[in-house]
Amino acid sequence: MRSYLRSYRLKAFCLLLAGALLLPVGWWGAPAARAAPAVEHSPSVSDTILAAGSVNKMIGTYGFEQGNVQGWKPRGTYTQIASVTEAAYGGAHSLKATARTAAWNGAELDVKPLLQPNVEYEISGYVKLDGNAAVPSVIKFTMEQQPTGGATAWKTVAQKQTADTSWVKLQGEYTFTGEVDVLKLYVENSNPAQAYYMDEVEIRQVSETPTNPPTEPTIVSGFEEGTSQGWVSRMGTETVRASNADARTGSYSLLTTGRQKTYAGPKLDVTATVQKGSRYTVSAWVKLAPGEQPSKVRLSVQRDHQGESAYETVVGDTAITTGGWTHLSGTYTLSRDADTVSMYLETSEGTASFYMDDFELSVVPPLAIEKDIPSLHGLYQGQFSIGTAIEAFQTEGAYGELVQKHFNSVVAGNAMKPISLQPSEGQFHWEEADQIVQYARQHGIAIRFHTLVWHNQTGDWMFMDKNGQPMTPTAENKKLLLDRLETHIRAVADRYKNVITDWDVVNEVIDPDQPDGMRRSKWYQITGTDYIEKAFRVTREAAGPNARLFINDYNTHEPKKRDFLYNLVRDLLAKGVPIDGVGHQSHIRLAFPAISEIEQSIEKFASLGLDNQITELDMGLYSNDTDRYETIPESMLIQQAHRYRALFDMFSRQQEHISNVTIWGTDDGNTWLSMFPIVRLDKPLLFDERLKAKYAYWALVDPSKVPPLPAGNNE
Repeated sequence: MRSYLRSYRLKAFCLLLAGALLLPVGWWGAPAARAAPAVEHSPSVSDTILAAGSVNKMIGTYGFEQGNVQGWKPRGTYTQIASVTEAAYGGAHSLKATARTAAWNGAELDVKPLLQPNVEYEISGYVKLDGNAAVPSVIKFTMEQQPTGGATAWKTVAQKQTADTSWVKLQGEYTFTGEVDVLKLYVENSNPAQAYYMDEVEIRQVSETPTNPPTEPTIVSGFEEGTSQGWVSRMGTETVRASNADARTGSYSLLTTGRQKTYAGPKLDVTATVQKGSRYTVSAWVKLAPGEQPSKVRLSVQRDHQGESAYETVVGDTAITTGGWTHLSGTYTLSRDADTVSMYLETSEGTASFYMDDFELSVVPPLAIEKDIPSLHGLYQGQFSIGTAIEAFQTEGAYGELVQKHFNSVVAGNAMKPISLQPSEGQFHWEEADQIVQYARQHGIAIRFHTLVWHNQTGDWMFMDKNGQPMTPTAENKKLLLDRLETHIRAVADRYKNVITDWDVVNEVIDPDQPDGMRRSKWYQITGTDYIEKAFRVTREAAGPNARLFINDYNTHEPKKRDFLYNLVRDLLAKGVPIDGVGHQSHIRLAFPAISEIEQSIEKFASLGLDNQITELDMGLYSNDTDRYETIPESMLIQQAHRYRALFDMFSRQQEHISNVTIWGTDDGNTWLSMFPIVRLDKPLLFDERLKAKYAYWALVDPSKVPPLPAGNNE
């Protein structure tokens, strides 16, 4: 998939398998396995012993391996904290607290954004004294909690007594009820003058989350009290204040002036409101201040987690003027772990001053699937498997139920891409990929791997030379890059070789505008086509003889691109390169390409004795990259349904040559086409954003339930 994200950081530590199979904690990465820069080698998934039936959601992990304090702060007037390398329980770093003058001095963490009322948490970590104690010290995890409108209380979560410099493990359970204004976790040492180290702190959720979402707007900002209602300056240089100079309703709005950057504007912290996996509607009205030239504004989200920030567009660039109020409306799902979440307004260019009024953030009612309709994969049993692309959060709740009912194959939409698994050299992040694998295994669902090698969503480190500079085409750099490629593939295949059989080995290597048809990626610039051959040969060795290896690309229906890919695969096969099949992404649109072109491409690669898989199927409703509908006309959804039917009829004709058809997403509420090529409403899949079956679904299951095409409108 061609994924164009403004900022892409997948550093989430999520392990929620409610009612699912859980791996022992050590398998997810014991402390000793985190030492950089060596590659983490872990037992394969199939070698682990699984335990069933409990919640175990990782809320936060603190190993301090990046050399920072990961959000911890000094507690006490003179206390100092820092990530140090002089002692560590796991890896190379720990957090050291010095200059303490009281037992309660040390390191503290604001956990209010992380924890929810009426939920049980397990908090654990390791503490070590800096030098032997003359009198045994009592080491504690303590929670400071201040209920809203109530008095502050301190609760001991765990404690141990020690007198020497060995690492001591603290572990205990914690829960609270009601709303709180303050919730801070800190480490105490009864010896007030003694420094200490702490490492490998983990906070896990071990009970179910109560499901009582509100039905009224969660946040409403009308500014009628003459205050900013929690909205603040995002960069600290612009001025954000309530103003009675203009308003859409009432007498006040929020005015932002003095902006010095396009991304400067009003910001609202919504951490305490939004919950992971829940979907929200967001609405705001915007108007330029007098004298400003026409501009474009967008509504965005910033997620901060483990010291890293990621940015998501909720409502794309929208034209605003001084002449009237413009409505911004969109939906947002918090799909990854976050320490803080904030919403803000920014402009695509310029620093115009503007008003905002009538902001609302509302939770969407809980989703539910239709349980009394036929399963998709059952319709095509004996022909080919039916798959879908998911993120880790879609292994739970209604999304998880939808996948179980309708699909017998899954692929990770992002969690197994190179930058997701190995964002920096030797540091593998398996959490989200593992969650998808364990969900699939629990429910007997096959798994496709996407993708081992790609020019996009690969860490920049992969293409840096030994001096940390961008690689140039030299023999030394070629060897270094191919060695890194092999290391990555072997680490991934070693972990998943016994549970994943179908692998997208290389992705999007063809560019039909080049004389030889090869994409001029960094891979190609440094190694020529050797990286392709190397990737397939190493994957065969590492994943085993039963692995099915695919080369994957988009627009394979286009004759010129198809022929370049065909010639490449033919030549590689002649050299003995182990390629088993071709993946056709099939991001198609309502009006094109012709289904006959797709069929011809399948037949052409089948002539080489290769399998074909439809790896990323969706059907966008637009014929260009600029149109935008506020509401999709029903006639387009009807046309889409008939085209899906014709497409799957062709797949059935070609079932001898097709082993899998994968839909790129579970539902219209989770499609990359809502962000690409522009931010707009699109409905390319079989289920709508409420997980209800669309005409496109019924066209495959029972065509009599689909209205006929308008006269003259045929595939």
